[in-house]
Amino acid sequence: MTSASESNQLNGAVTPAVQQVLDAMEAASINPVDALEISLVLLNFVEEYHLDNLEELLADPQPDGASIAVWAADTARLKTARELLEEVLGEDEDGDEDEDEYGGDTGEDDVAAGDQDEENHLA
Repeated sequence: MTSASESNQLNGAVTPAVQQVLDAMEAASINPVDALEISLVLLNFVEEYHLDNLEELLADPQPDGASIAVWAADTARLKTARELLEEVLGEDEDGDEDEDEYGGDTGEDDVAAGDQDEENHLA
């Protein structure tokens, strides 16, 4: 495992606050599962910031189309990263697999209901 200071050299300069957190994580000798959980917490923090950014974009009377497109692409990346971390950790935060982070319906229950209807018609 690389030390926090070695990692920083690879990623460029960090602020003192970030360095303090990295040093504390290194001193804590966290295991891989803890590291994944920390990553998920940090990712959730970034997602909240990202949603706040959307509110600012929507408040703009003439929103920049490119900014909205970048926001949407970032949303997809954040969602994919969160889902990957949750999958590795074996977690389903909401306990409801049919709704995504932003309240959308994945339609999975609709497919299952459609299959049930088809079976009823065949019987």
